[in-house]
Amino acid sequence: MIVPLSPALSAAIAIALFSVTAVGESAIGATASPGAVPTVSFLDGKTFVTQSGEKGKPASKKDTFVFRDGRFLSETCTPYGFGDAPYQATVEGATVRFHTETHSPTHGKMVWDGIVKDNAIEATSIWTRERWYWKIKKEYWFRGQMKE
Repeated sequence: MIVPLSPALSAAIAIALFSVTAVGESAIGATASPGAVPTVSFLDGKTFVTQSGEKGKPASKKDTFVFRDGRFLSETCTPYGFGDAPYQATVEGATVRFHTETHSPTHGKMVWDGIVKDNAIEATSIWTRERWYWKIKKEYWFRGQMKE
């Protein structure tokens, strides 16, 4: 039996197939899971307002994530020298997974992974800052909604 696809899923598949066709095989990320449809800039134009905290602790900050022109930006990290960075996204059913890495000349790097489903986002970041005599490594969680 053939089950019809929902309009949202049909649109996501069409966008994903168009993106892969338009960009070619270079758009396919090596980290995509089996069955995932690689996409290019799938989250562009979306902004999410989140609560965040250190792993295992309650929320202590707010952040805004901006996806624009194939790039990701955490507005809360900008004052520490973390700019925007390219992101990769894959569609898995009704979920979009994303990955990116942002860098600061003074505060190290942050590796971001997250999922977007409907209008909600959940993400983690691992902040690493290394010096020759010490290393900081902290993990943070983020949960929020798309900004209207």
